[in-house]
Amino acid sequence: MRSAHGMVRTGGRRSFTWRKQLVALAGAVGLLMPLVVLGGAVEASAATTTVTVGLGPNGVAVNGKTNTIYVANYGDNTVSVINGNTNTVAGTVTVGGGSSPYGAAGVAVNEKTNIVYVTNQSNNTVSVIDGDTNTVTGTVNVGARPSTVAVNETMNTVYVTYYGGDRVSVIDGATKAVTDIVTGGYGLAGVAVNQKTNTVYLTNAGTVSVINGATNTVTGTVTVGPIPNGVAVNETTNTVYVADYNDGKVSAINGADNTVTDIVTLRFGLSGVAVNETTNTVYVINYDANTASVINAATKAVTDTVTVGVHPSAVAVNETTNTVYVTNTRDDTVSVIATPGAPSGVSATAGDRQATVAFTPPTSDGGSAVTGYTVTATDTTTPGNGGQTVTGTGSPLTVTGLTNGDSYTFTVTATNAVGTGPASDASAAVTPATTPGAPSGVSATAGNGQATVVFTPPTSDGGSAVTGYTVTATDTD
Repeated sequence: MRSAHGMVRTGGRRSFTWRKQLVALAGAVGLLMPLVVLGGAVEASAATTTVTVGLGPNGVAVNGKTNTIYVANYGDNTVSVINGNTNTVAGTVTVGGGSSPYGAAGVAVNEKTNIVYVTNQSNNTVSVIDGDTNTVTGTVNVGARPSTVAVNETMNTVYVTYYGGDRVSVIDGATKAVTDIVTGGYGLAGVAVNQKTNTVYLTNAGTVSVINGATNTVTGTVTVGPIPNGVAVNETTNTVYVADYNDGKVSAINGADNTVTDIVTLRFGLSGVAVNETTNTVYVINYDANTASVINAATKAVTDTVTVGVHPSAVAVNETTNTVYVTNTRDDTVSVIATPGAPSGVSATAGDRQATVAFTPPTSDGGSAVTGYTVTATDTTTPGNGGQTVTGTGSPLTVTGLTNGDSYTFTVTATNAVGTGPASDASAAVTPATTPGAPSGVSATAGNGQATVVFTPPTSDGGSAVTGYTVTATDTD
């Protein structure tokens, strides 16, 4: 992420005014683009959960195995360590050094080794942090003003770009030494790795450089928007997503042939992109609009626009918990966008081969509006007869296809643009039933002013035991 920073004082507290540094192309860059959203504008959702971190959070990375989030704070050269289970800051690590207290720019995690890498523009280094102890265990000297960083966990290799530079340094994670330098295009802004293909992608002024990770050579160049600011890879689909600050477009690049296959238009000011491979969802943040757009990668549709903090700069996803983290440089926070909570107060009313289920919506929508609910039936009498589901936009919902006479409980989940949240507690058991069938073999024996009627009970009790019979006489004379 390219950004310029200038410290100002407000009420005696240090704060930062953040501005995008735009790469000078041919001629002046336009200041604002019209708002154009594929499929129509999507209104912003409710506010997200926020975590207060250090000054000027500029980069974010997630260790999905430990559910830990690392935030690089440019304004005070620290890394905030967030516990993803509680969304609280569990520790703060001081990085960088030199004469300037500022400069922690980017952060990346190797989940296999639980090592965290942080670029420090203050002293041209990369700090190496042990994720088990949250202590700095090494420092790697690199070039001037290191910016973004990415890790190939399979190769234990780290890639570092430079603010406004034209190269990337390759660090051996085992030896903590720079082993190579690869020259890309001018004005590098982002770096991402496809570990399955061992391919590295660098965003430059108007292009994406494709690097073979085995040989550290540029094997291709893809033309994208004029100021590509963020890049992310879906290794499952072998697709690369590039967010452009100037034209507000998200380009999808086919990793097999390096061609742009799709473009989703959002608006001017895009500053970062992340991918959830499990759900095939793309998250794009807008520095100027203070929003995060949620894109269904399969349909190329924007499914939600979530309001985050002021001047979001970076975004990361925990695919294990299906949670998104956005750093907000201006208000020193991290926005947490998650799946909805569990609905509550689930109750069921039985009918004929069905049940009507009522529930109360979750207290939290996760920061993205709930788009639907799913009710799931569990047959506690004959488990193989359960599993029926129904979806809808609100309470109540009716589940059909049940077996009369069997006992059922029901759970409810809520879904938003991020995904489906946890299931509710089960309802009390109910038993679907209908009226009994007709008795058969009816015969009568006459007596003095009376008749004795004999019959065979119905073959079906409707799923509920017969509690009585009624004989009705008809005088035919």
